[in-house]
Amino acid sequence: MKEAAVYLLERINAMVKEQGKAVGDSIVNVDTLLNHRIDYTFSAYAGAVLARIVRDKHVDVILTAEASGISVAVFTAMTVNNEQWPHPASVVFAKKSRPITLPEGGYYVVNSFSRTKNKPVQLFMGKHVVQPGDKVFIVDDFLAKGTTLAALGDLVKMAEGEIVAFGVVLEKTFEHGREELKRFAAPVYSLVKVTSLADGDIHLAPPSLS
Repeated sequence: MKEAAVYLLERINAMVKEQGKAVGDSIVNVDTLLNHRIDYTFSAYAGAVLARIVRDKHVDVILTAEASGISVAVFTAMTVNNEQWPHPASVVFAKKSRPITLPEGGYYVVNSFSRTKNKPVQLFMGKHVVQPGDKVFIVDDFLAKGTTLAALGDLVKMAEGEIVAFGVVLEKTFEHGREELKRFAAPVYSLVKVTSLADGDIHLAPPSLS
């Protein structure tokens, strides 16, 4: 990484350490950064670094899930599109309920599980928003057990797209979510690696893009 990306990665980690809160031994609360009140500086930093992951690859779609991944996906797209203009990538977010604008037979649906809501959810994606052969960068706020990212990966496979990479802002490494993603044979990157929430504190690995 170049010096600017190293600085941004360090700043992202510092912001999580400063504003994040441990809830029990398994939940990271970043609701003043991403999940409730959106800090667009944080999203912009994250998007800029995530875009560097796919700098040497063509991307047609940046896919995330409703709703906390959307701001990061948009800022990722802004940087990606500066690099690959005039062939911009679109941002697509899978919906957690089926709108009436998606007719029967006009969508893909997969089952997933929401850790923050602690209940099963379904993810819906219109068949018209990802085309066969599209190169897809899957982006989200968290990697924990890997259920949401795997569901997004399944949607891409249903649409006959190609997964370029997975990129997340925060990874709880102690929950081993990467194991769930191995079946997609695509690289996985995270910006902030939470190694433990012991003693009510957020413990982070040294910043690295891997």
